[in-house]
Amino acid sequence: MSFPRHRPSDPAFSMAWRLFRELHDSPSPERAEQLVAWLGQDPGHVRALDEALTLWALAGASVVEAAREAGAQPLLQ
Repeated sequence: MSFPRHRPSDPAFSMAWRLFRELHDSPSPERAEQLVAWLGQDPGHVRALDEALTLWALAGASVVEAAREAGAQPLLQ
């Protein structure tokens, strides 16, 4: 099992989280291009985005599991 190399206080992780969240919440070609350009600046940015997406997926999985245990049908995005 590997552990994240970035911490939420890491500027690269923070930027990856912000760019992903903005693209997720308000998709647009401009936001996608901004994310792609940022990813191309440094290989560490790709790792930071991977870790942000992992966090997003794990958080979503926990919400789905909690809703399932409560007998509710979760809304998935």
